[in-house]
Amino acid sequence: CTTNPATKQHQTTHRGGRILFTNLVIGTVMMVINLGIQVLAVAFLVGYFTRRIDAGQQAATFTEESMTLSVVMAVLIIGHIFMFATWATLFVWLGEFEDFATAFYHSTVNFTSLGYGDIVMSEEYRLLGALEAANGVLMFGLSAGAILSVMNVLFSRRKAVAALKGGLSND
Repeated sequence: CTTNPATKQHQTTHRGGRILFTNLVIGTVMMVINLGIQVLAVAFLVGYFTRRIDAGQQAATFTEESMTLSVVMAVLIIGHIFMFATWATLFVWLGEFEDFATAFYHSTVNFTSLGYGDIVMSEEYRLLGALEAANGVLMFGLSAGAILSVMNVLFSRRKAVAALKGGLSND
């Protein structure tokens, strides 16, 4: 029994298209899950930051501003660690890695777009690695935006308090 080369090529192409589509769906779902993690982290920070601003109407000290920025950074980093873990869990579940520690390391390298290349995923799932890197770029961009927003509010608040003090001393 001989197999027609054209039929074999069609079967390979069809299987490849199915794998591509499946990986795109899985990757998109993971990106949405990670966006949810990012939204939860930012929502927590908005609540925390609003309470801190409402609690002190005068100019915040350097220590208070440093503490606020430290909390923002810590929450965002913890959020990113959870995101690394979601991808690592997926990779273990798919059978790509036998242990979570290796999957987590690989996930961290992918998510941060470091790309050492010391651990390479199978051909079947390698697209997920690229999607994870794209997800990481987007999530770090959102984190940078959140940090800059906090810094902008702190700067604006300091400027407004300084203007009030300047206006009061002229009376």
